[in-house]
Amino acid sequence: MNTHRPPVLRRMPHLAGPMRGLSLRAKVFFLFAGAALLIVVPAMVLIANAVEDRAYARATEDLDDAALSLQTNWISRGENLALAAQIRATQPEVIGAWSHGRARALSRAVHQGLDKETVVAVDSAYRPLLAGPGVSGPVLAASVDAKTVVVLPDTGVPLRLAVVRVKRDTARFEQPSPDSARTEVGRDTVALGFLGIGTPLTAAAIKKDFGTSGTEVALLVGDSLVGTTLPRTVAGETRELLGGRRAAQRVYRFGGEDYRARPYPLRVGGAPVTVVLFRRVTVELRIVQGIQSAIIGIGVTALVIALVLAALVARIVARPAQALAEASARLARGDYAAPLPRDSGDEIGQLARAFGEMRAAIAEREQRLRSAQAEMIHREKLAAMGRLVAQLSHEINNPIYNIQNCLEALERRGDPSDPNREFLTLAQEELARMATLTRQLLDQSRPLSDAAQPVGLNSVVQRVLTLAGPELGSRGIRIATRLAPALPQVVVHPEGIQQVLANLVNNACDAMPGGGTLSVITRVDGEAVEVVVEDTGTGIDERDLPHIFEAFYTTKPGVAGIGLGLFVSEGIIRGHRGRLSVESTVGVGSRFIVRLPRETLDEAMRQEPQAGEPAGAGEVMAVGAGD
Repeated sequence: MNTHRPPVLRRMPHLAGPMRGLSLRAKVFFLFAGAALLIVVPAMVLIANAVEDRAYARATEDLDDAALSLQTNWISRGENLALAAQIRATQPEVIGAWSHGRARALSRAVHQGLDKETVVAVDSAYRPLLAGPGVSGPVLAASVDAKTVVVLPDTGVPLRLAVVRVKRDTARFEQPSPDSARTEVGRDTVALGFLGIGTPLTAAAIKKDFGTSGTEVALLVGDSLVGTTLPRTVAGETRELLGGRRAAQRVYRFGGEDYRARPYPLRVGGAPVTVVLFRRVTVELRIVQGIQSAIIGIGVTALVIALVLAALVARIVARPAQALAEASARLARGDYAAPLPRDSGDEIGQLARAFGEMRAAIAEREQRLRSAQAEMIHREKLAAMGRLVAQLSHEINNPIYNIQNCLEALERRGDPSDPNREFLTLAQEELARMATLTRQLLDQSRPLSDAAQPVGLNSVVQRVLTLAGPELGSRGIRIATRLAPALPQVVVHPEGIQQVLANLVNNACDAMPGGGTLSVITRVDGEAVEVVVEDTGTGIDERDLPHIFEAFYTTKPGVAGIGLGLFVSEGIIRGHRGRLSVESTVGVGSRFIVRLPRETLDEAMRQEPQAGEPAGAGEVMAVGAGD
């Protein structure tokens, strides 16, 4: 089980699989992008719906006001119709004209005080008594108990009627004897018929009742559309859309216009009546569409900005991590120069700082190990060479001394006037040169006799120049010094450093056979002290520069040098944790730079040399007087 997954991925295992092969930058980007989508898209939908609902709110309020006004007027008008019918059904003029069958008198009596109301009257046998719309007698009789009913007469225009029963009360008399007066003993009720007073039920009349401007009406009786105040151009569409059970919709579109609708069933007897109230919302919808388009634009812009920010965040988060990963890979290959992310002060910055410190510590330790290894190899070479040189010098010196004794004996016994004596003199000179070379080899195999101690390099330089002064003056070499006045002391072997500087001065002297200028400079460079020995001699060829610190490599002609001076000098300086470098141009001169750290001398070099210890076995050898 992978216990190192982020908590989010542990809680959402379905995301861990697809993201397993992605880089850190891609993972951060997709997580931020997904979060932005989850926030922006629902927010856009919610805002768009809220704007649309708000746009419909005004239309809905108008429709609610119209429905309330319609309900109030409907009830009031129904009560007025019922009251008018009840009054007329009890008027004597109406009952009298009804009883005697006088149609004109009945019509005048019933219509008196009415405006545009419609009157329907039938007798008890359901025969019509007045001219007008034909309404079935049984329908009128069945509508007596209802306050108002809606009927469909033969004219096709629905009528809302208030139907009452018309009756006449007749007194009943008794006469006990022919001579006595009649006495009323009761009253009998005679049904004359049914009277209905109502108004045509039209969409225009209903719209007039609630009087709300901007609101249109469609009237449905049963499932049939019987009238509408919508434009005639959309009458066909209105009839098609509102037919059947589709009147319960909330939004309609007629003739390219959008309407908000509210169906309102009316409380009435007879055929069921539904009034659909319409409020035009085309302008509002255009505004809503504009706002929604703006919201979509803003949302898309916000989403793009969120994605850009996600990419930036992913880069900010992942780039330091990628830099650390690259630095780690290069560190594993031995490269310590890989760039690290800047210290940002956060956790990534702390990690980068800790990684840099770790890398620096590893580099320092590796450098120390390499330096120690190189020093060990160099010391082993010096030890082996010291033993070989000491043995060879000893073996060569014995024959040389024997031959020199023999030549001296021949010189004493020979004839001074012999012309061959010059060959004897030449042989003696060559033996002297061989003795000098063997003495140099023995000098270079001699171990340093002094212990490491704090030394001022200015005094060492002055001592070396004082000793070499006569030789330099005899060769026409001018000495120029520039010694730092406050030069810090360094912990070194005084004899070893003196031999290194003496060797560099002698080499400079050999490089200027016709005279020149020898410059010696001391200076401080950070945590190190440097001694610069510069000449104006012949210089060193570029092909020889990589090899001048190798053993037995020399640029001096003949037997003027054995090629060990710079090799041993470089070993002494390296043993002091320093560096000996060279810069040279043929025909211009050479510059040797001795760089010594202040307090980083190897502990092994701080010890006194043991008596009888061979050269190179823990001590740096002294340098002879020539390369």
